Formats: sequence, C-alpha cells, structure tokens
Amino acid sequence: MNNSNTRAWWIGLASLAWFVGMLVLYFVSHKPLTPELAVALALVVWRLLLSFGLVCLGGGLGRLLLPSAPIPSPLARLALQGALGLGLLSLGYHWLGTLAGVYAWLNAILLVVGLALLNKSVRAWLGEWRALQTQWAEGGRWGRWAAGLCALLALGALLIALAPPVKFDSLTYHLTLPQAYSLQHRISYLPWLVMSGMPQIAETLYTWIYPLGGAPSAALLTWWAALLALIGLAGWLRDLLDARSALAGMAALMCGFSMVMLMGWGYVDWWGILFGWASMAALFAWRENGHQKDLWLAGLFIGLAMGSKYTAGVLALAGAAALGWLCWRQKRAFLPALAVLAAGALLTSGTWFLRNTLATGNPLYPFLFSAGEMNVYRLESYQSVPPWGNWLDIVFLPLRAMYRGIENAEGYNVSMGPLLAALGFLFWTGWRKLSERQRGWAEMLLAFSIAGILIWTAANQISGNLIQTRYYFSLFSAFGGLAALGYWGIVQLQIPQVRLGRIVSAMILFVLLLNAIEVGQEVLKKDAPRAVLGLKSNETFLADNLGWFQPAMQAVKDLPDDQQVLLLFETRSFYCLPNCRPDEILDRWKRDWRELRDTNAILARWKAQGFEQVLLYRSGANFMRETGDIHITADDWQGLDAMLPKLVEMQDFGGAYQLYRLP
Repeated sequence: MNNSNTRAWWIGLASLAWFVGMLVLYFVSHKPLTPELAVALALVVWRLLLSFGLVCLGGGLGRLLLPSAPIPSPLARLALQGALGLGLLSLGYHWLGTLAGVYAWLNAILLVVGLALLNKSVRAWLGEWRALQTQWAEGGRWGRWAAGLCALLALGALLIALAPPVKFDSLTYHLTLPQAYSLQHRISYLPWLVMSGMPQIAETLYTWIYPLGGAPSAALLTWWAALLALIGLAGWLRDLLDARSALAGMAALMCGFSMVMLMGWGYVDWWGILFGWASMAALFAWRENGHQKDLWLAGLFIGLAMGSKYTAGVLALAGAAALGWLCWRQKRAFLPALAVLAAGALLTSGTWFLRNTLATGNPLYPFLFSAGEMNVYRLESYQSVPPWGNWLDIVFLPLRAMYRGIENAEGYNVSMGPLLAALGFLFWTGWRKLSERQRGWAEMLLAFSIAGILIWTAANQISGNLIQTRYYFSLFSAFGGLAALGYWGIVQLQIPQVRLGRIVSAMILFVLLLNAIEVGQEVLKKDAPRAVLGLKSNETFLADNLGWFQPAMQAVKDLPDDQQVLLLFETRSFYCLPNCRPDEILDRWKRDWRELRDTNAILARWKAQGFEQVLLYRSGANFMRETGDIHITADDWQGLDAMLPKLVEMQDFGGAYQLYRLP
C-alpha cells in the first residue's frame, strides 16, 4: 500500500469515526426512541415477520404441490399457490391441534422446521413477487396512482390489524376461539361457545400463530390473505384484459369502507374472497385445457371457501351453475364434471362436517336441528329472522346492497363502495370486441354472478339474517372481474372529442381518494397509530373505543382464577377469558327462564354450574327491550326484573354494566 493510499485510508477511517461519534453524542441527550416505543416497534416487526412467515410456509407448500399452476400470470400463480398451501396447512394443523394439543413451543417448531424443509419452494414462491414491478410499470401514470391509493388503504387496515382488537365478531368468536384453544392447549368443541361448530379455516391458522404473537399477529394473517386475493385477481385480470383494467377491478373491491376495514379486523371474509377467486381461476383453466386436475383444484378451493364460512356454500351452488354453462357451451358431459367438482369440495370441507358429527351428532352444527348445546329455544333465536326489506330488495338487490349497505347498520351491513355496481353493470359495453377466450371467461363470471345474486335474493326470504353482504363475499372476485370488464369496455368506446376512458379513470381515483379519507378518519379516530407505537396503553385504547366495556372486563379479569362470571346479554368474552362465560347468542336468560320459570331455581342452577358472579350488560338488555326484540317476550323481561333484586351488587360501570355476586 503506497503512502497516498495509506493516508486516504486513515482519513476515511477518522472521518467515519467522527461522524459516528457525533451521532452517538447527539442521541445520548436526544432520545427519539423511548423504551416503550422501542418495545412497540420490536413487536410490530415480530408480528409482521411471524405472520408473513406462516404465509410463506403456505406459499412454499402450494408451490411444492402445484409447481406448474394452470395460470400464466406470476402474480395469479403465487396467489393460487398461497391459497392452496394456507388452506391445507389449516386443515393439517386443526387435526394436529386436536390430537397433539396447542403449545407455543410446538407451533414455533412447526413454523421453523416447515420453512427449513420447504426452503427451496419458499424462495421460488417469493421470487414470483417480482412481477409486481411489471404490473406497476404497465399500469401507466393512472395505474400507479390507483395502485398507490390502494396501497394507502391497505396501510390503514394494517394499522387497525396491529392495534388491540375491538371489533364485535372478533371479540365474540373469531379471535376468542384461538384464545380459548390456546388457554386449554387443545382444539376442541366448546360447549359454551356455539361458534366453535363453525368452519374455522382462518381461526385455525390464528390458533397456530396466536400463542407466538398475540391477537394482532392473528389479525395480520387476514391482511396477508386479502393482499393475496387482490394481487391474484389483478394478475389474472391483466392476463385476460390489460394492466389498467386489472387495477380497475382491484379498485372496485378496495373502494368500499367495509372492504378495507375487514382486512384489519381479524374477520374471515377476505379468506372467502381469496378462495372464491382461486376456484374461478382453476375452473377457467379447466375450460381452456380440459385437464381434470384443474377441475379437482376448483373443487378444493370451493371446499376451502366453505371452510372459512358456512355461507360460502353459495360458491358451491354458483360454481355448479357456472360449470353447467361451460359444459353446455363446450358440449362436455356435465354430471361427471360435477361429480369431480363436488368430490374436491367435500375433500377440503369434510373436516368440519366430520368434527361436528363426532362432537354433537349434527354435521352442520349449530344449524338445522337440535344437537349439542342447541335446543329449540336457541335455534329459534338463531334462525328465525323475518325477511329484510321489501320488494325492492328482491328486484334490485345488487343496487340496494350498494346504496343501503352501511357498516354496522341494519340489513346489508357492509359498505361495499360504488364501483362494483357502477362498472360491473357495464360489462356489455365492449362485448363485441372480446376475443373468444375473453368471451368464455366473461360468460363464466356472469354465470357465477347471476346464480349468486339469485341465491342471495332467495336466502333473504328464508331468513332476514342472510341479507348481509359479507355472507356472499366468495362471489366478489366475479363481481370484481365484471367491473374490470366494464372499465375495459368503456375505454374501447370511441366518442368524438370525448375521452370517456380518462373521465371514468379520474372518477375511479376520486372514489378511491374519498375512501382513503374515510378510512384515514377511522384509523385516526380510533387512535390506532399511537396504540401500535406504544404511545397509548392498551387499556386506554380499549376504554376510548369500547367505553365501559373495558373496565367491566378488567374487573372480571382481576377476579381470582377459580371464580367464574356469567355474562348476561354480552357476547364478547375475549378480554375476560378464562374467568367468564359469554351469553354468545343473547339467549341465556330466556332459555333458563322458560325451562325453570323460577328465579331461585335459576340462581341455584348457575351456582351448580360453577358461577359465583354475574356481569349484566344493562345497556344491551335495555336496547333489546326498547327495540322490541322478537325473541324475548314481556314475560321474559318480567322474570329478569324479578331476579335482579336477589343479586348482590359488587360494582357498577357507568350504568352500562353491573357486576353482581350470586346470593
């Protein structure tokens, strides 16, 4: 080394030392990272890595089992493989958790060993993600704006997922089930929670990850599943139409407030969208190449969709209708094809039917007939809901779902955004310019959509509960595909001196921007960023978002472990387990009163069942009484009024909750 090089080396080393020394000196007295913030950031990173690690394991397994997925698009291929792998991991872990138990150490070993064994497949699967760059470039300036707004919306949902859970159904069963399984170290039928009879593809994966990263890590799994659904759909649509139309189809799903927030609530609806899209992609592949394995694959995904939610059975019926149309158009035998599709669906959905049969004798527990903890009174409360709406909800159901669908409101209960209807009903505008392949694809989507909407309309006439939009999310990929087709058709229209495509494209961005504002307001209103960063305690966050529920649950949680509290008119038990048992379908008082007709006998029953306290959600009970709940009569309320004075009040929580001791 000559003298000039030696001098440069020492000068460089001294300069670096000076630079680092100044940084250290500054941050000794200026601490941007408090211990609380550092712990919070570490938790965020851990939970993201943990959840993505499980997703990668699913992707690697799917890649191993389906190395040549029948889809040319890399993004669609990786989503298809990820959906298959995650679904099969859930089924496998469910039986493992049932037979061997649920333990954090075992779950960690399974994840690490699985990633090690599937290392090659996982790396190949991750390599497919590079196709996002191509999709980004092909979308042009408008496409980058649309994708950026969708990414911003996904970021809002990510913050909600990372914060402590507050959404109703998550606290009732979606996250309560994995918590209960973790506490008892086994997946099993829970007599005190009828929802343990529901299909649990998502909740089983939650159970795998919950002991390692808590509720936020479980909620993140659905966020990743939604991301797979979106990029899979976008990749599929790009192959069939073009990159801009693909982004329009994705925007049609992301423009609804509920659609975005469901990514972060720990619910299961996006799993239905993911498996629904995968089944349609596999069925279209079968249409193109006639390979029976693709028909089997479509059936497997239908079964996985049903494993995420009973009502995803609509996908099975719509899929049979679409298969019938394809067979008629291509002059193929329908019944043999239907048998293959049904066999595939039964293979992946049979776990839930078998488990329920073994536990209760009812494969569709808790529905249809009395079994397990479901007696005639409970079935009446659960299933007897009159049709919702009027004749307009029969004739114009999709439009009514868009117009009247508001999150937490009666009826459709989902804000799905305007683009699915605004673009989807324009699918015909470019029909004449479609190639034969594109037309076959569009006809399949129409078959899925029309059959699904007819079933949705008829289901409401059976039970008003079945009007809810989220029960039909397994069909939303078909609706998104039609929206992309509508956008593609509009762009093809040539009107002198009017750039119709640009106008519609600008309006799509405007709709996404409005939803970003609404989602952003919700995220800030809940103060999720501060909770995620540890700048706000979990207790304060829960109290701000759930009111008196938080101190009431904390009071129950603080009781000795050997004391059990019965919740009355409160279904949410996530924050008081294992010290409580919920009133999971709001029928506990009605059921005991109608069976015994004696308040002293009811109190004696509760004590014999191990309860020492009762937590009454008085505000909830008053709401049901004032609104005239059809399942609880005046006589039931009179019995409750006669029983309450016999209890010893321990604590009152703002008049909303009262904690009593049994006499």
